[in-house]
Amino acid sequence: MTAEEIPSEGLAADALYDRAPCGLVTLTEGGRILRVNATFAAWTGRPADDLVGAALTDLLEPGARIFYETRFLPVLHLQGEVREVALSFRTAHDDALPVLVNAVVDEAEAGPLIHVAVFDASRRQDYERQLLAARRIAEGSEARTRVLQNATTAFGESDTVEMLAQALAESAQQGLGAMAAAVFLDGHEPHLVGGTVPLDAALLPGGLPAGGPALATWSVRDELAHPDVAAALRAARLDSLLTAPLIHAGASIGTLACYFSRPPELDEHAVELLGSLCRQATQTVARLQLQAQLAAIALHDPLTGLANRVLLRSHITASVASAMERQEPLALIFVDLDDFKSVNDELDHTAGDTVLKLIAARLVSAVRGDDLVCRYGGDEFIIVCQNTDHERASAIAERIRVAVKQPLHDDGWQRVITASVGVTVHAAGPSRVLSGPDLLRVADKAMYRSKDAGKDQVSVITV
Repeated sequence: MTAEEIPSEGLAADALYDRAPCGLVTLTEGGRILRVNATFAAWTGRPADDLVGAALTDLLEPGARIFYETRFLPVLHLQGEVREVALSFRTAHDDALPVLVNAVVDEAEAGPLIHVAVFDASRRQDYERQLLAARRIAEGSEARTRVLQNATTAFGESDTVEMLAQALAESAQQGLGAMAAAVFLDGHEPHLVGGTVPLDAALLPGGLPAGGPALATWSVRDELAHPDVAAALRAARLDSLLTAPLIHAGASIGTLACYFSRPPELDEHAVELLGSLCRQATQTVARLQLQAQLAAIALHDPLTGLANRVLLRSHITASVASAMERQEPLALIFVDLDDFKSVNDELDHTAGDTVLKLIAARLVSAVRGDDLVCRYGGDEFIIVCQNTDHERASAIAERIRVAVKQPLHDDGWQRVITASVGVTVHAAGPSRVLSGPDLLRVADKAMYRSKDAGKDQVSVITV
């Protein structure tokens, strides 16, 4: 069949076909173009006469051509029609023209024809892209809000800096899509307090490069500028590292580090999320540190820094319970400085305070790391020694006596002071259970035995 053989209803029908607001194409059963309207020709950028006789597949993009031949035509011949099928033409200017296509098979007397209606989907595609972008933005905003809400809850429930650091690391990892995250707090050197560091410590000691006061990124591509970081990332099969300072009251208190297996998407929303997490976290860290300081003040002697009576009572109670449960001995050492009043009288109270601080430091040095040293009051000190029998308690008490006796000196004065030391050793057993106050009374009794024996003595009572 030729174009001249296609039935026509006259000039009006031809004009309607030609001026239709959609593209119209008539094909042979084999897919050759018999007729196109002006709209389709204009969309493709080709004259209508050049299109007649061409194969429709020659106008399609490669992917659309495969779909047309393998899916479109089989369904069309099987069902007799297809509706709203997405295809893409290639225009004369080599631009892609996304379209939606309806097609029907016309069993004409001279042979089957395929009538195709083509609708420009460019605007629809743009709209769908905009809609998808808006949806992604909304979903991203919702996800960030959820991360912030969960982080706020976790921060508020954190009782320690370590719990807070772990919550911050997990929130940052989730919010930024990182492979891992870690939180470091400043001290003599930055130290890890939460999260995980996936880098080899031998390649990057501490797992944290030296950063600045602002957000910084490091990658495997920074071989020239930061070869150590690049090598550590490559060895861990990571792509990038992000560091963000934790700032409180204008000063750095730590660093958040995020490790990525591929380049991170750090748009303005991600940076804003990171800033919000860091701000909330630093405020919580400051609160927890203040609480810890207040707790330390409440449980420690302000002059010497040793434990005070409040902490001593709770510690003795816990130590007695532990000793009974484990069937281990427990020792209390009572230290009373001899003739301490003469220091205040002959020098002054400032010198007396200095003596107490120096003696406190010597006591701490003379005992073991797990032993609790307490300033009981005035010039009296108590040391609690868990799992300590008569022999070891006596050795510790003797070290204390010798340490106290070493000359003391400060600006303008020198002094030698001694201590009377009393020790009680409780051999745990079911036959007799003594309370904390009982042990303190026995230790005090032992101390007075040393006083009565001439001072600068150690007396031990086992109960």
